[in-house]
Amino acid sequence: MALYFSVYDYVVFGSMLAISAIIGIYFGFCRRQKQNTTAEYLLGSKTMGVIPVAISLTATHISAVTMLGVPAEMYLHGTQYWACAISGLVVTFAMSHLYLPVFMELQITSCYGYLEKRFGVSLRNLASGLYTLCTILGVPILIYAPGIAFSQVTGINLHIITPIMCIICIFYTTIGGIRAVVWTDTIQFLLMVCALVVVIIMGTSHLGGFSEVFRIADRGQRLIFFDMNLDPFQRSSFLMVSVGLTTMWISNIGVSPECVQRFLAIPTLSDSRKVVWIFGIGHIIIKLCSVYNGLIVYGKYEDCDPVSDGVVKKADQIFAYYVLDVASSIPGLSGLFVAGIFSAALSSMSSCMNTLAGTFYMDFIKHKYPSLSDEAGSRIMKMLVVGIGTTCLGLVFVVEKLGNIFSLGISIGGVTAGTLLGIFTLGMVCPRANTTGARWGAYASLTIVSAIVMGAQLNIADGNLKYPSLPLNVHGCNGTTFNTTSIILNEHHDNSSVPWIFRIGFMYYSVIGALLVFVVGYPVSLLTGGHDDIDERLLAPFLRSWYRNQRKAKNLPKVVRSDQEMRVFLGASKDHPSEAS
Repeated sequence: MALYFSVYDYVVFGSMLAISAIIGIYFGFCRRQKQNTTAEYLLGSKTMGVIPVAISLTATHISAVTMLGVPAEMYLHGTQYWACAISGLVVTFAMSHLYLPVFMELQITSCYGYLEKRFGVSLRNLASGLYTLCTILGVPILIYAPGIAFSQVTGINLHIITPIMCIICIFYTTIGGIRAVVWTDTIQFLLMVCALVVVIIMGTSHLGGFSEVFRIADRGQRLIFFDMNLDPFQRSSFLMVSVGLTTMWISNIGVSPECVQRFLAIPTLSDSRKVVWIFGIGHIIIKLCSVYNGLIVYGKYEDCDPVSDGVVKKADQIFAYYVLDVASSIPGLSGLFVAGIFSAALSSMSSCMNTLAGTFYMDFIKHKYPSLSDEAGSRIMKMLVVGIGTTCLGLVFVVEKLGNIFSLGISIGGVTAGTLLGIFTLGMVCPRANTTGARWGAYASLTIVSAIVMGAQLNIADGNLKYPSLPLNVHGCNGTTFNTTSIILNEHHDNSSVPWIFRIGFMYYSVIGALLVFVVGYPVSLLTGGHDDIDERLLAPFLRSWYRNQRKAKNLPKVVRSDQEMRVFLGASKDHPSEAS
């Protein structure tokens, strides 16, 4: 039976979009402090509060892929993704004690300014280019995810709703800057939380309590907590999730421009660390709630899989269908849920566009035209937001031809996540690493991982590489064409015809990328003379005392260079303008 929005649902959903636009108008036109300088547009003049920024970060990294893709993943493949909680704790600790202190001490507007100071302008441009590529490829997935949910609950083609969503997001991000992004993120996060809490309460009550939810999941073989299989070719395991997500999340959070930009909007390191821990805990809780929601969905459809029955077109839509099915008796509740899904997408998209515009401006345009005024820079970044949003909208129609949004999002992110994490970490923990080594490590990492991801996606598209789901039942479907006692067993698909390198689990892509930077980059650095004269602020805090003692043992002075001295030292004084801050 098809289920669709009521008038109340449309009112709730439309109100969320209207509030987002109004916030953009307020910060763009009505507020006394306009978005007419780069510092205000990107950093909110460094006067943002801890709670709004922490909530904004959480909303940014809880995308529609999490809200829709994770429950669908649990429904089809079981709960091994719960190990993301371990990854979340490791990432939070690494951010707080390794990466954040370095960025806060240097006070650089773009985190890629660190790479310029450590390795030179060529590495900064390479990293900025990789981030641009990753964002342009990743944002369409963030747009597509809520589009398919809205299509499921309204019957409206996603080719209609996605342009509307993008236009609203581009509008408030363009005119409102980082303040509009942070405050819309805060409102949207509250909607996300409300949607999750209501669905969890109703779903658990509908099935008869928490114990019944887990009993049904266990009966359906969905409870998989510690799959310690070391096979790198299976779809998921404890090691794959805990290690793979850790490297990817450190890259996406610890050394990503959108996060560093928000950390620098906080005036002190201690307050920034508070933001990190609030964000880290909130991020883990939302992820685990999405895992639990997948079990609720399975409990509801244990006897009749809506996808097999033809009611739902794609597994990625099943959570949206479930909400309509369970919450249809409460006016506006389905609209609240879909508003939460769209809020997750809008917060992620707006943050990506704002940050990418700032990164592109600082790392490419400002470098070439250092005399540009702040007001001109602000106008240029607003035009960049429009261009980026339009490009991403066009790529949505490519994404719908590819695989499910959960694995697709991680796979595309893995193309650059490992490489970027490897470059930053190599610079912070290996004093001997030099520009030549970092460059060749990055080239090797990017080339090999790109080949792996492209080969895997082509084989998935051709049907050669498949990971069937756990058993799904259809014997309870009324009017189904299946036998009334049938179970779709989804027997193992033989992937042996696919080259082994394309069968590597998608969560390992970022791990491979980061390791390749070290495996290639450090030996090349040593073979090309290494590096013996580094500003100690560019090293991880726990290495600085050791490095200082090493220099004392050689009767060498402590190194702390100004931007001008750094440019001369790196031998690029003409094309190496200082970092704006």
